[in-house]
Amino acid sequence: MSDKNIIEKTADIVGNVTKFKKQSKLKMAYVEREEFKGSDLHAGYFCYNCIYWVDSMGGKCMIVDDKGPDIFGNESGVIAPHGCCNEYEPEHNKLRYKNE
Repeated sequence: MSDKNIIEKTADIVGNVTKFKKQSKLKMAYVEREEFKGSDLHAGYFCYNCIYWVDSMGGKCMIVDDKGPDIFGNESGVIAPHGCCNEYEPEHNKLRYKNE
């Protein structure tokens, strides 16, 4: 996928997402475990690799509210780069492998 296509896809997602209310961490089955904090974030299903995660805003997600507990009852106040939810959509440019 070319950079132009990725930008267009992301812009479309952002445009569509802004029409909806963010969902709670519980509803989205968000999980954040300390043991994943030191993991290789370029591999696996982490928020860091998701198209909805925005690092420049201090750990935010376009579709999941950063307030409230995750499925284990932990409250961090952010969407952590080492977290993940059931709406994970990979951003292939961040992953170590290339989508074929």
